Amino acid sequence: MAPKKPEPKKEAAKPAAAPEPEPPKEPEFDPKSVNIEYSADQIEEFKEAFMLFDRTATGEMKITYAQCGDVLRALGQNPTNVEVLKVLGKPKPEEMNTKMLDFETFLPMLQHISRSKDQGTMEDFVEGLR
Repeated sequence: MAPKKPEPKKEAAKPAAAPEPEPPKEPEFDPKSVNIEYSADQIEEFKEAFMLFDRTATGEMKITYAQCGDVLRALGQNPTNVEVLKVLGKPKPEEMNTKMLDFETFLPMLQHISRSKDQGTMEDFVEGLR
């Protein structure tokens, strides 16, 4: 009689690992849902600054997506690159220099960034001085 082959040991069925809960998704930025709360004079100043960054040959009042953060910073805001990408709709890196943004689309983005400033606390300030 031929020797019996040892049967492979059966592993105890492991319970399926519970999928990690997804972090709550932030709602996508919708420029149409933002109420513009700037005065006509402020909008005129923003338009002048925006025009300084306009590199179109015919002065179409458009900037590239890559310039959006620069314009926001020139207007006194201090958004992170992540915040800028979020208001732009998270474009692909190759779209940053090809897609264009007009002033009417930019203004709600400026309003959103200026409203959502994270001021920090007194403890953050003191920690920064250490």
